[in-house]
Amino acid sequence: MIKMTRVMIGAKPRSRLHKRLMKLSIRINMLLGGEKDQTFSARNHERKRQGLPNVSWLIDLLLGENHCLLCWVNWKVRTRET
Repeated sequence: MIKMTRVMIGAKPRSRLHKRLMKLSIRINMLLGGEKDQTFSARNHERKRQGLPNVSWLIDLLLGENHCLLCWVNWKVRTRET
């Protein structure tokens, strides 16, 4: 049932490595003063929106175009904040 739901909504199953890297990103972000359950990428996009210094351009360059934006949207949906 879960696999079928993923196929229906287009979500890709995440590997263990991906999950661990996300947890690491969240921990690093919290150590730097970020919000709970927010990844480092999402935080940098938030800082970009606020006109604060950020490295979202570098993260997007390394991980793909709009990576930070997608992480930020995912974080907003998870926390139900808009």
